[in-house]
Amino acid sequence: MEMHSQEPGKSGPAGPVVPSVLAVLQHVPVGIYTVDPHGKCAQINEAALELLGFTEAECLGQDMHELVHFKHPNGSPYLPADCPLLQARATGQPARNVDEVLWTKSGEPVYVTCSSAPVEFGDQVQGTVVTLTDVSTRHQMKQRLERAEAEQREVLRQRDAAARAEQELAQEQATRHRATSVSVERAAADQLRRQQQMAEDRLVQSEKLAAVGRLAASISHEINNPLEAVTNLLYLVRNDPSLSDESGSYLEMAEKELARVSEIVAQTLRFQRGGASATMCSPESLIESVLALHQGRLHHRRIQIDRRHKNSRPFLCPEGDIRQILNNLVGNAIDAMAEKGGTMTIRTRASRDPHTRASGLRISVSDSGHGMTQTTASQIFEPFYTTKGDGGSGLGLWISSTLARRHGGRLNVRSRTGGGPRGGTTFSLFVPEAMQDAIAGSSQQNS
Repeated sequence: MEMHSQEPGKSGPAGPVVPSVLAVLQHVPVGIYTVDPHGKCAQINEAALELLGFTEAECLGQDMHELVHFKHPNGSPYLPADCPLLQARATGQPARNVDEVLWTKSGEPVYVTCSSAPVEFGDQVQGTVVTLTDVSTRHQMKQRLERAEAEQREVLRQRDAAARAEQELAQEQATRHRATSVSVERAAADQLRRQQQMAEDRLVQSEKLAAVGRLAASISHEINNPLEAVTNLLYLVRNDPSLSDESGSYLEMAEKELARVSEIVAQTLRFQRGGASATMCSPESLIESVLALHQGRLHHRRIQIDRRHKNSRPFLCPEGDIRQILNNLVGNAIDAMAEKGGTMTIRTRASRDPHTRASGLRISVSDSGHGMTQTTASQIFEPFYTTKGDGGSGLGLWISSTLARRHGGRLNVRSRTGGGPRGGTTFSLFVPEAMQDAIAGSSQQNS
């Protein structure tokens, strides 16, 4: 990513450019541009150009308010006096986390969260720095949630209308056929209760899905901003020539783990939207990478790993999604075994789905814990259902099951209470060979 300016590395309208600042600007995934004391664009990075659809030449020297911020979403003019981004230059006070709508070169709206801060030298404001974070996805999710809530209200309205109609029909039949009114009213009441229960079940499920959507949007907004800041700081520290090799290796590990956190946040949103890319993966390597993340807990709990790989070969899959599913299953298996330890058995083998007869790979994770009842097993994949009390969110297995189904696979559970050789729980993940077609189909539906 480049940071474009009229005179790179030299003093410009907004003051001298510090090389370390340019290093940050060249690598942040956030749109940034600077404005000189006359309100003209002095510098702009590649992320901002990509977001707005303009070229460098079309932005430098231009009034950015007139170029991309000239009107409201309803079409009315956006006066400069009303723009909070311009107030930083006029008053010297920063504007932070302002939700605005900018306009791309093609005339399309783009929803952003932006901040504007003055650049001061001495007692004079020499310009401003503006940052842009694309929140179009969050805006679209908000619109989908509003539509879902409207649909829920319509379900309730139709349910009430159906109830009134059933009651009126029952009363009319009772008046005309007094002799058989008792049985008719009873049948109508039973039917009404069934319809009401079905409507209430659908409503509860819709409310759970809406809550998960709001949670996913909140996670993305609250985590991504500090995550980007920490990543940028690590980049600057890792490029310090005085850094030792040992410290450099630790920083590299930290950067990889931050990248995993970013991917988990993206997956939390993606399971709502759909869409994933497929890569060739080795089942054994994928499993070992997940076990490595839990090595400390496995050692502390004195849990042995029994690996049983049979006829497994590299397969095509959305690696990030499958890794997230396995990470959740391994973590749950550790939680299920008491402090005295136990055995976790991980099997991989070629298999067929008993429902669709599709061929593919089956990965199962078994623990030697106390198991769960049939009632618990029947509800374990429902959102917000947890057996861990306040320590569990009730989302892990639901997200895992949703991801498996989205890619044409299936996640099942089998459990027996009592512990020991005959007890414990087994989660079985089936990954079909035709997953590439499933991924392609999911991408087309979400395009």
